[in-house]
Amino acid sequence: MATYIKRKSGILCQIRRAGHDTICRTFDTKTEAQRWALEIESKMGRGEYADTREALTTTLKECLDRYEREVSVHKKGKIQEHYRIAAWCRDDLATKPIGAIRSLDMAKWRDARIASGASSGTVRLDLALISNLYTIAIQEWGLPVVNPIVNIRKPSPGKARERRLLPGEEEKILNECSSEMRVIVILAIETAMRRGEIIGLRREMIVGQIVTLPDTKNGTMRKVPLSKRALSALSELPLRIDGKLFGYTDHGCTQMFVKYCQRLHIKDLRFHDLRHEATSRFFELGLDVMQVKSITGHKSIQMLARYTHPHVGELARLLG
Repeated sequence: MATYIKRKSGILCQIRRAGHDTICRTFDTKTEAQRWALEIESKMGRGEYADTREALTTTLKECLDRYEREVSVHKKGKIQEHYRIAAWCRDDLATKPIGAIRSLDMAKWRDARIASGASSGTVRLDLALISNLYTIAIQEWGLPVVNPIVNIRKPSPGKARERRLLPGEEEKILNECSSEMRVIVILAIETAMRRGEIIGLRREMIVGQIVTLPDTKNGTMRKVPLSKRALSALSELPLRIDGKLFGYTDHGCTQMFVKYCQRLHIKDLRFHDLRHEATSRFFELGLDVMQVKSITGHKSIQMLARYTHPHVGELARLLG
């Protein structure tokens, strides 16, 4: 039942109904208050009322902080997601209540982000994070919000990278590398293992010519064969007390590779491109699709194709 109290600031309307918390709102006139009370009580009677106060007082930043504590911490990519969350927390939208952010707001954010030079892939990942946050907020936190990402256009997936090592680049990089980074680069080229898989290697994971990766990005175990070159490079590593092969972090490895390329004036080459290089070399060696797929750990042929860029000259040679 609604009660109305006259205050200096206007008319305070209070609604008390069994099964619901008391809700209050102040209006300029009693007519406005009665209209609002009628609408709310009608929704309560139909079981359609949702208390939006928490959603309208909890900011996106507060939800992002909770999401990182409760959700991100359990993900394999929690470190990368930490940086993505930190970037969102610095955005102006982070200060808005989660229940007040509309699709229009996210569409404007998308357009501004693309205009600033961010790649379509990066923007898609940023939007996916917020979309998943809203899904968790609705399904697990009980917030009566609408996911603003659902109805906006997503940037089209970026063109698959086709960067491979040019003649002489591999030798230049290996000559520039520290002894430990040299082994890391050789492993990336010889095995197509991901950066995190290489950095996380331990002595006990290598038996003979096989590396057993117990928990990969795809959530499955994978066995990777080692070439003679890869085994030779591994034999150069000193023994570590902690059992690990390398002292680098994922981020540290990437940063060092970037520095080497800058010193050598090698442009548009990323550490992850070495996985493309390795995958393409496997096919050039004559391995079939299923053999390569078992080594690289790609879940689908379509994804494997994005990592395969054989040199045209090599294809011409095979044709005879």
